[in-house]
Amino acid sequence: MKKSVLGILAGAALMFSMASCGEKLLTDEQVQAEIQKGYDAGKAAVEQEMTAKCDADFETRVSAVVDQARADYEAEKAAEMAAGKKK
Repeated sequence: MKKSVLGILAGAALMFSMASCGEKLLTDEQVQAEIQKGYDAGKAAVEQEMTAKCDADFETRVSAVVDQARADYEAEKAAEMAAGKKK
């Protein structure tokens, strides 16, 4: 008898839970809103990642440009000195 009552209660609970989880279809506007929300969240994450990467590499890139400019200047100065000695 206890098993029958428990079985009936379990069946009723299962039916109730299945009835409350019915299909919930979204309208076209809701679908577009969900897509836009996902896009915006992804875009923000990518922007943050790229900004962090740029900030991390900034010092290295500036140093490389400065070093190249110094090397070019020194090479030009050495060429002028060598040309001046030949005259």
